[in-house]
Amino acid sequence: MIVNDIEVLFGGQAGDGSLTTGDLIATVFKRMGLDVYTFKDFPSRIRGGHTNYIIRAGEHPHYGVADYVDAMVAFDLECVEKHVDEMRPGGFIIFDNTSEQLTEAVRRADVTYYEVPLAKIAKEDLGLELVRNTISLGVLSQLTGMDPAIVRSLVTRQYERKGEKVVAQNIGAVEAGENYVKEHFASTPSGYGLRARPDVDRLIMMGNDAIGYGALAAGCRFMAGYPITPATDILEWMAKHAPKYGGVVVQAEDELAAINMVIGAAFAGVRAMTATSGPGQALMTEGIGLAAVTETPIVVVECARAGPSTGMPTKTEQSNLNHLIFSGHGEVPRVVLAPGSVEESFYLTVGAFNLAEKYQVPVFILSEQAMCQSKETTPRLDLSAVRVDRGKLHRNGPLTFGEYKRYEFTQDGVSPRAIPGTEGGMHLVPGSEHNDAGVITEDARNRVRIMDKRMHKLVSMRPDLPKAIVHGDRSAGVAFIGYGSNRGPIGEAQDRLAAAGVPSRFLQLRTLWPFPEEEVRDFLAGAQHIFVVENNMTGQVERLVRYVTGPMPNMHRVLKYSGRPFRPIEIIEAVLEVVPHSNGVVPDRTSQPVHSAAPAS
Repeated sequence: MIVNDIEVLFGGQAGDGSLTTGDLIATVFKRMGLDVYTFKDFPSRIRGGHTNYIIRAGEHPHYGVADYVDAMVAFDLECVEKHVDEMRPGGFIIFDNTSEQLTEAVRRADVTYYEVPLAKIAKEDLGLELVRNTISLGVLSQLTGMDPAIVRSLVTRQYERKGEKVVAQNIGAVEAGENYVKEHFASTPSGYGLRARPDVDRLIMMGNDAIGYGALAAGCRFMAGYPITPATDILEWMAKHAPKYGGVVVQAEDELAAINMVIGAAFAGVRAMTATSGPGQALMTEGIGLAAVTETPIVVVECARAGPSTGMPTKTEQSNLNHLIFSGHGEVPRVVLAPGSVEESFYLTVGAFNLAEKYQVPVFILSEQAMCQSKETTPRLDLSAVRVDRGKLHRNGPLTFGEYKRYEFTQDGVSPRAIPGTEGGMHLVPGSEHNDAGVITEDARNRVRIMDKRMHKLVSMRPDLPKAIVHGDRSAGVAFIGYGSNRGPIGEAQDRLAAAGVPSRFLQLRTLWPFPEEEVRDFLAGAQHIFVVENNMTGQVERLVRYVTGPMPNMHRVLKYSGRPFRPIEIIEAVLEVVPHSNGVVPDRTSQPVHSAAPAS
């Protein structure tokens, strides 16, 4: 029996409640002391169309999906047809056979099928078809050994706001599922078992919620945004929580209005942010240039999805990096940070606000659907580690009128900043080119000098930028480079490759711009094979690395752009195509924890 190591896929039609049930399952696993990662794969419409929710649980954090699905809960035949090939040999499928029957095309001899008339039990036995999902929870619970007390406690909490009758109906649905397994499948065990462990002091949190929490802890008190998948969760989170702390959240009429509201709030002295995705970011491009040339500190969260144009709004991709780094007319300083876990999403968001104000630049937080809408168990966040650095913001006493220069030339490129209302701090803030006093000018010598001033910030800020993290054997010949949600599958691939006699090192980039040239050079020294892992078609990070290193015949692209995240086996197979290994077989399941990252600097 496989104990405390399982990946469950819930699948059905959008709007049928499978995502809600998936959240409930994830919380059960967490309460049983397991580490949890979830991934939502749903269509870009409210109802109809196939959706699925993966919940992975084990005794070690993985931060990504597994090679294969262990258990599938399929509410329709389409779910089985789409995902039966992803099943692990020895896995099992719970199928609602009320109105559809399994075909021979989807039957595999190495998979166990539990056919349960979920909808029929719900409608005829319990009198409420809506509890079909809760019955499936009871079936899964009985087959895998979930703690019955925890299941009932969480079901009660989930539905208690709807009254005792609804709670009783759903508890009855759980029991109906459990009893069906006892009566019909007692002699057919699933092969998977869960054993409760101490539920240590941890959170289970979505990446977008961690970003919102980090913004609030960093002192953000204004957010403007326009709803767009997969960033809308941040707007909703801030709308719910920021007003409790004096914050203001505005749903703007479009992204152009949102970015300009954020610039206005930041100009007035408030820490301000917006959150968007690729199409919205495109509309904000001119505003980003305005913030940079006026040296107004703002934070922009980019929750990347598959493009171009509308693309696939609910799918994951890492194809917007070039846009964040190079977009806009003219050249301006900017920062791009990329968290690699939910925990890092919190700490790097705090760091983003400090960088924005200390160096008076736009700062991007680059997440992606596979992280920002996924949940992870994470250690309780350390609020005592939060530090607020407002940089050269003038606070003490009046300024001398006529002497204060908003864009004063300084050694580090950062000028003193006075917000409106500061005595003696009157100044001009033009979007056109200007001199140190803010007076518009097209003087050639001034143009060179003030451009140098602004761009020098990219040099002076380097000691404050979050450093890349090196995982694994620093002397290994096989080297990985990646960022964001790929931190998890790369780390797991490392552990399993090491067990097969292929040690490796992994540079997890957390600052993508200004590009960490020295860190990359140092990391690659002595590497025999370099694998750059990213979710796009053109190898955007790999090209940045080549700008630093020049031609490298031993550098390999590992790309995936289907809209779905990497599974570890896909990375392992890419390595073994070019690197010999001693043991011949890569272990299917790792017994070692995937490398964990330290909080952002």
